[in-house]
Amino acid sequence: MAHHKSVQKRVRQSEKQRMRNRAYLSSLRTSLKKLDVGIEGRLAGKIESDELMKMFRCSQSQLMKCVTKKRLKKNNASRKIKRLARRVKAACLAEMA
Repeated sequence: MAHHKSVQKRVRQSEKQRMRNRAYLSSLRTSLKKLDVGIEGRLAGKIESDELMKMFRCSQSQLMKCVTKKRLKKNNASRKIKRLARRVKAACLAEMA
């Protein structure tokens, strides 16, 4: 354990920030998993396209929030959004085919 007061404070701050980061990333992963289930449900015909788009917008919003709070790199989030958008579009167009 650190002996200097400033180092002790830094340890407390780091722990608090680590917990905050974990919470953000955990909720992001949960949102992405829900979207995956939604895409599978859309392909099976159990979910409407509107619901799927709402889930996608929520996931996209969370990804961008993680970027603004410096939890993720901008290009990382952009890449994930691009891949998700492609999958969502394919699932929505599958109903027409």
